[in-house]
Amino acid sequence: MTKQRGLGRGLASLIGPSGPKRDSGAVAADAVWELAVEKIAVSPSQPRKRFDPGELNNLAQSIKDHGLMEPLVVRRLEGGAYRLIAGERRLRAIRDILKFPVALVRLMNTADDAGAYLLTLEENLQRADLNPIEEAAAYAELRDGLGMTQEEIAGRLHISRSKVANALRMFALPEEVKELVREGKLDGSKAKAIAGLDNPIEQIRLARQAAEGGLNAREVERAVSGNRKSAGSGGRGQRKDVNIESLEERLRHYFGSKVTISDRNGRGRIIIDYFSVGEAQRILDLIGLPPE
Repeated sequence: MTKQRGLGRGLASLIGPSGPKRDSGAVAADAVWELAVEKIAVSPSQPRKRFDPGELNNLAQSIKDHGLMEPLVVRRLEGGAYRLIAGERRLRAIRDILKFPVALVRLMNTADDAGAYLLTLEENLQRADLNPIEEAAAYAELRDGLGMTQEEIAGRLHISRSKVANALRMFALPEEVKELVREGKLDGSKAKAIAGLDNPIEQIRLARQAAEGGLNAREVERAVSGNRKSAGSGGRGQRKDVNIESLEERLRHYFGSKVTISDRNGRGRIIIDYFSVGEAQRILDLIGLPPE
């Protein structure tokens, strides 16, 4: 007799000795039962976008050794399909790594998309599974896709309105900056400070400095404050020659730092800002200054 490749020793604690129910199309809400994984569709608006392969392999091994201790949560769609509400990491481990044909699920009686998405988001937030950009994208989906106000999002998720507002400002950052956050090269507190700048070029510049030069959060905040003061004072003077502005822009891109040129009748100064010793050394290396 071939031993059945089941979902592990954790089943009994979930479903009792009588075994799981099969998909009959009439399972009551909150019942735990078996469902073919091919019938489970992942939500296209799932806030979590990145899944670490090593973590998935560890999860798969845990499920294999100890069983699926917590079922997936799904809702029924028309045509016999089901939409996943919670448990995408578990589904990926079961379906893609362990190759199990079925998974234990719990049916939730949630018919509307807004309710289902909120449940998915809440599950991810409770598990701290989202990076800051994924979390910000989720709030943006609630605002833009479901028409919720910042106050409604904060109230539904039991968080402060300022947290929602800061996350949405972070989500408006240039894609290059957001990618640094996703990759773990720039943390959320620094990205939140950088979002206080109005100029996307300056946002990218400072994000690169923070990621490559090792700026701490206080240094980033000081850089943002200094940029604002510089921008405010610059607007009161005479507008620079377009050729000087163009050269400043070229130098900013080359050095990855703020560059200011003051010119009067062909004479002047070039000022390159830096915010740490490491950042200064990087600039000196670009200039080509040989080590002592």
